[in-house]
Amino acid sequence: MFKKPSIQNLRLRLAQSEALPQLTLMALITGLLAGGFLIAFEELLFFFGVVSQRALIPDHVFSTLASVESGYEALPPLVRFFSPIGGALALVLLIKSRPPKRRSFGIAHVIERLTLNRGWLPITSTITQFFGVLIALVSGFSVGREGPAVHMGAGAGSFLGQILKLPTNTLGVLAGCGTAAAIAALFNTPMAGVIFAMEVVMKEYSLESFIPVMASAVVASVLTQTVYGPNPAFQIPIIPSATPEELAVTAITAVIIGLLAAAFIQINIFAIQKRQHKVVFPLLIAGLLMGIVAVLVPATMGIGYDTIEALLIGDDLNLSFLFILLATKLVITALVIGLGVPGGMIGPSLMMGATAGACSVLLAEQFLGISATNITFHVMTGMIAMMAAIFQAPLTALITVLELTHSSQIILPAMLAIVIACLTSSQICKQQSIFAMQFMARGQSIQLSPMTQLLNRTGVASLMDSRFIRLSPDLTVDNAKAEISENIQWLVFKKDEQLYILSANTLFDSETAPAIRTIGSLKGLKRAGMISSQASADEALSIMKKNSIENLLVVSGNSEREFFDPEKSGILNKGMIDTLYKDD
Repeated sequence: MFKKPSIQNLRLRLAQSEALPQLTLMALITGLLAGGFLIAFEELLFFFGVVSQRALIPDHVFSTLASVESGYEALPPLVRFFSPIGGALALVLLIKSRPPKRRSFGIAHVIERLTLNRGWLPITSTITQFFGVLIALVSGFSVGREGPAVHMGAGAGSFLGQILKLPTNTLGVLAGCGTAAAIAALFNTPMAGVIFAMEVVMKEYSLESFIPVMASAVVASVLTQTVYGPNPAFQIPIIPSATPEELAVTAITAVIIGLLAAAFIQINIFAIQKRQHKVVFPLLIAGLLMGIVAVLVPATMGIGYDTIEALLIGDDLNLSFLFILLATKLVITALVIGLGVPGGMIGPSLMMGATAGACSVLLAEQFLGISATNITFHVMTGMIAMMAAIFQAPLTALITVLELTHSSQIILPAMLAIVIACLTSSQICKQQSIFAMQFMARGQSIQLSPMTQLLNRTGVASLMDSRFIRLSPDLTVDNAKAEISENIQWLVFKKDEQLYILSANTLFDSETAPAIRTIGSLKGLKRAGMISSQASADEALSIMKKNSIENLLVVSGNSEREFFDPEKSGILNKGMIDTLYKDD
């Protein structure tokens, strides 16, 4: 248990943009919280999935999440139809119980809060996301758990900073740490978790962020490996080296996947635009559509991990079925997520890519005579190409395939597939990442200048000057001079409930400070404002601009006495913030 002075010292240190040891300590705690949160989520998801199916299919063996997903296909058609509708009704009740501003979920929500709200994620939204995705997955919606897991991990990091009242500039980094921990824990791929957090969510690479994010991913991976073992998310057979003919098939497949990724993004954006801010009707439509598709193509239910595992070992290689599965999975996933079902897209994107890769090699075998014995290779490159194209995250995709396969032989083919798929989607189809397209559809801009990012990373407590004294406004200039020691640079006083901050040098200017005049009656006084010591330099600039003031009193306490305590408070003006520009 930290003592109060230690917490205060920690806050002051973390306000600086280079507080690497302290930030890494917070990242380690975030990794533990996020990893524990996700283990609890995985266990609940498996438990409720088994409970919901065991009564109807008692002979089915439930051992993994994929086995739960395969159980959907054994359910009676009427159950498959009504299960998503029931889930939609439960989601309506859950989401309608939350205020409108607390109804955003998933990775897009995390990116928005990191960019526009300095990493402050409401814990209530995180809890709603937790139960919302449980409902969606247990009822059979074609959504993933990875996006919600990122929200939960980022929420855990942000909440840690909030309860410890850490400076705002640390919240974004801790949310990024939670993001990395979530991906690392789910796939047992710590490197991919780090790169995903930096490339997709935080959108920055800096030492101050990289080390803490890495530490968080390591802790979360160790925690989940202790519980579930060291194996990655998928058991992948050894992949032989690719022949030139297989590389040609990979290139053609990547073009197709790029087109499919663009189609997926456009369908999702269409659904978002039609939904607008409504809740009830879009969710009920999503439940109805999912119910119909579940009756016709049961394999679309759930994330699709059972299909991926089957394709990796060469099972379920019916070309006609795979074509139907790919088309329905792509359309229904994009629609239900766009209509407001709180699920993710990473898992379904991997499943769609795996199916596309399998379809391509089977077509090549049928029409070109190219052997399909190395199907695992094409399934893996298809998975990674689809993930990279939808999220425009090439480095994340490359690291993911490397960690999943533990094979250096797949790096070159994977790079080929990633480059072609990303270029096809972005340059030919003019699609940005799905999150950027979602923000554009909502009329939001999430681009911050490098200087704004620097201001967000710097806490006001690291810039403030604590050399101030509080005086009475009725004090004469002569008496005020007697109160001022050599190191005092600022005078603070209240007059008519308004705060004023005055440079001490003003009193020694004989023209502006006659000895008989009180400091509260001096000419040219300008009112000042207050700001929390948790705030960032960017927040301080915003307050100054909005209220047309030049000076702020940085406060960390809740009482009048603490407000004016030089050990906890300080003075901030625009000149002090300008030093960041000069140093940068």
